[in-house]
Amino acid sequence: MGIGTWLGLMMAPLVARILIALGFSVVSIVGVTAVLGQLKSSFISQAMALPAAGLQLGLLAGLGVALGIIFGAVTTRVAMWQIANATKILGVTK
Repeated sequence: MGIGTWLGLMMAPLVARILIALGFSVVSIVGVTAVLGQLKSSFISQAMALPAAGLQLGLLAGLGVALGIIFGAVTTRVAMWQIANATKILGVTK
């Protein structure tokens, strides 16, 4: 058995684990992106039903910035959770 064959046999399980972890990551991130997009569009459509003066007052008070921070925090938390799960799948321990 040559060194190339041996390396190929040793790397196959590692490559399979990496591809599985990437697959789960992509599916999770696409799902979360779709859900957050629907949530944002739903919130915007509901906000447009408010009277103009109330909406302007909310935006002056920083409602838009607060919502941006909240959506960013949720997205960051999901990304961190996905990284932790990917390392578990790959077998990396702390």
